[in-house]
Amino acid sequence: MKRKQEKIDFRVFSRTVWGTKKKYYIRFLFCGKAFLTRATDAPTAAKAGAIAAKIMASEDLEALAKAKEQKKVAGLDEIDRLAELPVIEFLRLFWDPSRSPYLQDMAAAGRPLSGSYIRDNARNANTYWAIPPLDTLAMQDLKLKHIDSRIRSMRQKGKSRYTISAAIDCIRTPCSWLTSRGVMEKIDFSAIVLPKAAVKERGILAIEELDRIVRLEVVGPWQDSNLKTHISVRPRNRMPGGEKNEGMAPVGWREKLIILLLAYTGARVGEARALMWKNIDFEKGLIRLEVNYTDTDGLKEPKAKSRRTVPIAATLEPFLLEARRVAQEIGTANPDGFVLLNATDPTRPIAMTTVKRAWERVLRAIGISYEQQKARNLVIHGLRHLYATRLVDAGLTPIEAAKLTGHRVIATLGRYSDHTQPETLRKSREILDNIKS
Repeated sequence: MKRKQEKIDFRVFSRTVWGTKKKYYIRFLFCGKAFLTRATDAPTAAKAGAIAAKIMASEDLEALAKAKEQKKVAGLDEIDRLAELPVIEFLRLFWDPSRSPYLQDMAAAGRPLSGSYIRDNARNANTYWAIPPLDTLAMQDLKLKHIDSRIRSMRQKGKSRYTISAAIDCIRTPCSWLTSRGVMEKIDFSAIVLPKAAVKERGILAIEELDRIVRLEVVGPWQDSNLKTHISVRPRNRMPGGEKNEGMAPVGWREKLIILLLAYTGARVGEARALMWKNIDFEKGLIRLEVNYTDTDGLKEPKAKSRRTVPIAATLEPFLLEARRVAQEIGTANPDGFVLLNATDPTRPIAMTTVKRAWERVLRAIGISYEQQKARNLVIHGLRHLYATRLVDAGLTPIEAAKLTGHRVIATLGRYSDHTQPETLRKSREILDNIKS
């Protein structure tokens, strides 16, 4: 017979599930503090209480409560030890997935942080915080004055707002994590003065420039002497004496396809790289953007609530059909095959270096030099801005456009679509000129 558990008590409470049905729970307490909650299938509170009594009679809940308390104390002892580490050592541990209790807890809770985010914070910690006195100062003794001094030094050296924000971000979460556990004084990061943001409007291509890309002649797959098909651009012949080939290297079909795919779907680069043939429905004329790809994490969930379906533009369709024909020829047209193929390993998506090279090559091929790209601030992400701008200019409401671009916040879409195209100016001029007085 189990000994009497005088320090154990319980409470019954209910929650409404599925709109109307009540579900009863038992919360067990040890010396007045909750340590265990169990769900029941009891139809009433009284029957849930009867179940609680049986559990107390058959299980040593007091031992369980004490074990949990000891584990909690041991965990607090470990937190104290971490708080005593020098600042830079703690930051290195905090952003190391193999050692960080924070990253491990997030992963265990089903909310893992992206590998690229972790990598960037680990790098920034070493870049900006591995300095005296933070190489010897205990984390628990870190104060606003230490962080502010470092940021002031960065401002004086002309570091950008983006760089300084990155430096702050990699130390803010570790500080908050220790503060919430009561081993470190709270730091008010809002007191830190950031440099003025250098606002530079992101440029987008004009419609006629996009049309030139559509009409751009490219080189397709080729076969070597062994009749093996290659999807990359055929290397140009070596010139004697180390001389360079004249003119630009030809643009490959994959390079043109990635640019058109981004321009006519508004996909993020990672979403386009992750696109598989099972995501394209030629019969219904739809593309499902539901996965992301990064070199650090591989295939992963896209940004929150950004899964979406977009139409296949008539301009884009023939290029996708040609890509599928090539995939069928080399045996990668299966549902899980990537639309944008990797030249060295067809089981992986197109390399990020190929995507970056594609942007520069395609723009040069239509007459936009590298210097003009810089002056106009033309970056590949600007194709999303172009897509959003065209949707809004065509008459879609911001809410309708956001469903196609995958923006949760309408204000963010506004920044993307807030470009005035020459075509818009021309149309407005025609409207004004046709107004009868």
